[in-house]
Amino acid sequence: MMRDFEALDRFLAERARMPFAWGSAANDCISFYAAAARAMADHDPIEGLKWSSEIGAARVIRRLGGFEAAVSSRMTPVAPAFAMRGDAAAVEHPEHGLSLMLVEGETLVAPGERGLERHPRAAMIIAWTLPHG
Repeated sequence: MMRDFEALDRFLAERARMPFAWGSAANDCISFYAAAARAMADHDPIEGLKWSSEIGAARVIRRLGGFEAAVSSRMTPVAPAFAMRGDAAAVEHPEHGLSLMLVEGETLVAPGERGLERHPRAAMIIAWTLPHG
């Protein structure tokens, strides 16, 4: 699957100041990554999944076997050391256990209260890549 990094850069610029908001069509960590995947690779890793709240997101994740199993059912796990630009990364989250972020390179990015937040790549504990094909 080819990745259009110029489209990814445009997507990140558009979302730079968009705050976190729960919902599969909003800007939580999972919907943010899915929108990035659609922008750069025309692939929707959450196709067919819907939620509009934190409780709804938790239900979907629980129904799919937990956070790691849910993401692994839609993407291919890779060792964090091999995660490339455009891949997904899980980091520890104090309230939710894990949170999904986009690998930019040396940083990870996801929506926060005031727009995009970045963390060092070293925060990554699990990684996934988009399926090939």
